[in-house]
Amino acid sequence: MSTLSSVRDVARAEASSFTFGRAMALLAGAVVVGFEHIMTRAELAKSRRQLGELDERLLRDIGLDRATARLEADRGYWS
Repeated sequence: MSTLSSVRDVARAEASSFTFGRAMALLAGAVVVGFEHIMTRAELAKSRRQLGELDERLLRDIGLDRATARLEADRGYWS
C-alpha cells in the first residue's frame, strides 16, 4: 500500500466531526500529491533536455527531426 493510499484511508475514516487528526491527514495527502507532481514535472523537464541533446541519427531512429526535438526541448517546466 502506498503512502498516499494510507493517508487517504485515514482522511476518509468515519468521523462524526472534522477532527485535528483528519485535518492533518488531508494536509499530508496534499503535500504528498504536490511533491509527486513536482517530481513528475522535473523528470519531464530532464527528458526534454536530453531530447534536445540527441544527434541526428538517434532522432531519426525515434522518428523526429531536429526542429521538432528542439521545439519540445525548449518547452517550459510547466508546459
